[in-house]
Amino acid sequence: MGTGRTSLTIAAALAAAIVAAVMPVAVRADGDPASDTLLVRSVFLPYESPSPDVATGLERAASAVFQHGDRIKVAVIYTKVDLGAIPSLFGQPAQYAQFLGLELGLWYVGPLLVVMPNGVGIYDGGRSTSAEQQVLRSLPVAAGTPDDLVRSATAAVQRLAAADALSSPDVRAPLATAYPATAIRGKTARLHFDVFDDSGRARSVVSIYEDGTLVATRRSPSAFQIGTRHAQVRWHVPPELRSRQLRFCVVATDPAGNRSKPACAPFLRVS
Repeated sequence: MGTGRTSLTIAAALAAAIVAAVMPVAVRADGDPASDTLLVRSVFLPYESPSPDVATGLERAASAVFQHGDRIKVAVIYTKVDLGAIPSLFGQPAQYAQFLGLELGLWYVGPLLVVMPNGVGIYDGGRSTSAEQQVLRSLPVAAGTPDDLVRSATAAVQRLAAADALSSPDVRAPLATAYPATAIRGKTARLHFDVFDDSGRARSVVSIYEDGTLVATRRSPSAFQIGTRHAQVRWHVPPELRSRQLRFCVVATDPAGNRSKPACAPFLRVS
């Protein structure tokens, strides 16, 4: 009986976490900065910032992995400062990759690459990473400057992609969050919702109910977005309605077939 309310509570809590993750670093007081950034982006860059073109090169390499249908998250750790409250893991890329992977585990389970001045680490939700390690074994890591280290990370991503070593099952379902709407008889209503998915490619089905009876269905196509994607569908409200008890529910499905729990919101004003 309380399942719908529980689902909405969970969705709201996770949405709050996602919103917190995009706050400026100076505002947050988190022990692991990379876990915040990688929740909504595919790349974490060191605080000692690399050149814009070098940073863009890594971001494009990671984006190309997603465009190919695979996934990867990359953390470039140049100094202990990049580790926040856990500087003891500096110089231990494999251990930090596992730590970071567990931090992200509620939202992302897939290839996670950590690049430090002394080497690289790879973690994939506890699955075997022997194929990835074989590719990375001979990778030279340059770390004279932040640019050098980021370029090394870019080369690592490109090598992994070229070797087709990033195929990893997607086991995390999307998260959908629906927002209250307004309906005016005979007019077009805009139904707003958010979708969060680690593949960045979830599709959504919006079901509209009147007094618990399904009256319309709308589909939102996939659009690539790492992190939270803001979406909407339009619904032409019938001129005649039996009641004002309207609500809509969103179910998101990722390319692997994982489906979100329904996220529902009421029409707060029907006129």
